[in-house]
Amino acid sequence: MNFSTEIEIHQNVGAFGKIHKPNYKTQLCKNWGRLGCGHCRYGPKCQFIHPEDHGYLEVYPDTCHFAREQEAHSQHVQHLHAQKTVNPFYEEHIDKKVREWNAAHPKGPNYYDFHGLTTKLADFYIVDIVLYMKSMKIQKSWIETGRGNHSKANFAAIRSNFLTNNFPPGVSFVPVPGNDGILCLTVV
Repeated sequence: MNFSTEIEIHQNVGAFGKIHKPNYKTQLCKNWGRLGCGHCRYGPKCQFIHPEDHGYLEVYPDTCHFAREQEAHSQHVQHLHAQKTVNPFYEEHIDKKVREWNAAHPKGPNYYDFHGLTTKLADFYIVDIVLYMKSMKIQKSWIETGRGNHSKANFAAIRSNFLTNNFPPGVSFVPVPGNDGILCLTVV
């Protein structure tokens, strides 16, 4: 056995002296996934990532915890939309809640979820994102607009707005292949 093999074996030895496979704790346990129950019968002996494990934060957007938080956020924003019909002041609250959600629950770097925004609010938000991208020299961001499944007449107005409006030179939106609810925003 050579020195590098000894190091590799040492790195894959668990707390109970078992040798783990190289992909040990690299994927989320299905019991903690979005559709999971939040309990695994194997507990800490499970070969997959659990909330107490090191890699949990990287897979957090795929977890049942994130799904529950996202559902609560969505219901809150829907409630604000209902209030907006009585008092237009609630539109500011909607904008604030969506921006706070994106800051606290990013699905990935430079990823923004626009669910719950009106097209007017989306336009204001996208201008802020473009300015931020230019200042930080970020070329690509991902904008989740949704497919329109929960919109009036199942029409994704924000997505259509971004794809058809004229933006300044160097700003473009391209649908992500395989997911028509996400646009790639490019700023050069």
